[in-house]
Amino acid sequence: MRFQFNSNNTRAIWIGGFATLLASFQLVIFNSYVVIFLQEDLLTEIAIITLIVSLRNFLQMFFRIPLGELSQIIGRKPLILTGHFCYTFALGFLVFASDWTFVLIATILVAFGMSAFWPSIFGYIADFTPNNFGKSNGRIFQLSDAGVIIGSLLSKYILDSLHWELKELFFIIVILGIFSGIVSFILLPEGLNHQKRKITENVFRELFQSFFFSFKRLSSITRLNELHEVYIFQIVLAFTEFMVTTFLPLIIISRGYTRGSVAEIAFWATLIIIWFKPSLGNLTDKLKFSSIITISLIIISLCVLSFIFIVDFWLIILLYVILNAAIITGYTAENGEVARRGPDHLRGATLGALGFYVSFGRTLSTVSLGPIWDNYGLISVFQVTGVLILVITFFLFLIYRSKDLENIKTLNQDTIEM
Repeated sequence: MRFQFNSNNTRAIWIGGFATLLASFQLVIFNSYVVIFLQEDLLTEIAIITLIVSLRNFLQMFFRIPLGELSQIIGRKPLILTGHFCYTFALGFLVFASDWTFVLIATILVAFGMSAFWPSIFGYIADFTPNNFGKSNGRIFQLSDAGVIIGSLLSKYILDSLHWELKELFFIIVILGIFSGIVSFILLPEGLNHQKRKITENVFRELFQSFFFSFKRLSSITRLNELHEVYIFQIVLAFTEFMVTTFLPLIIISRGYTRGSVAEIAFWATLIIIWFKPSLGNLTDKLKFSSIITISLIIISLCVLSFIFIVDFWLIILLYVILNAAIITGYTAENGEVARRGPDHLRGATLGALGFYVSFGRTLSTVSLGPIWDNYGLISVFQVTGVLILVITFFLFLIYRSKDLENIKTLNQDTIEM
């Protein structure tokens, strides 16, 4: 099915946002409960939990660039749909899980699905609205949050009102995932026109070469138009964001709240912040990238430290709102800056490289923080993360501030010589 869109492609962005809503609906369930499921239902050791959670991000370091480039060859839609159904099948494995090996397979599917979905949806946004990427990205994230809200409400109802187990929750989401995937297949248009596609005689050979030469490809992309500046900040942002995703549900449970409360906190926080997503995205179109990302990281680190002391339910929600606003602003700034610096014909590859650094930061998060959790406890994870990110952000700020001053000095000197 093909659609005709107006000049600003508003309809295409809304449909892309709807597809993201349906995918996020599934992913939020997996992210919120996979660690709790491993620890409490399957009685898995912390070392194995750390390995499984780390593997999800480690594999994406290898998948993201090849699948990002594949989206530049065959189009965005096939990869977006692949990501959606990988989430569905992953939750299906959790339904039948009797030990951690089932979760391991599910994690591999999620890793592949995220590597296919996110670079493709960001490329989709840039294809339709290259000059308003931040605002459109904010709209996509807004609809993604609608999926989080729906998933959180359903989880809260199933776990706390019906008193069902996590496996029963996973089963319901699998059924809904199959249906919603079919809807996305029908409605979603293709964003990549033939003029901007990468031409190749053999798609499989191109994918094979991209996979085995991905790190060489990554090196050349990273040096392109000083994209390394963006990617360094992305590592720090992803490190902190994934720490929150992994450990916040655990600290909520440790405070005596129910499993349904994890979903309820996500619901209220997302419901509040959802209305501000386009404005946050628009903000990144107007302000300097280095300023936006630095402020976002400082706010995130302060929120992480505050979770150590905050116990009240509504204060946790308020803190989570501020945290989410800073995270989404940081990610939107990252995506927009990569789209602006990367050439049109390499957009899939540059966004795939951004995904690599997201995965790298998240892998560092679980690999380094897992042993701290195991040996020193949950509170130490929040302490170490908050302080570490503050120090790193300050260090990066000084580096890029001095670089900006040097560029200004050079520009002024050239002007005088002229």
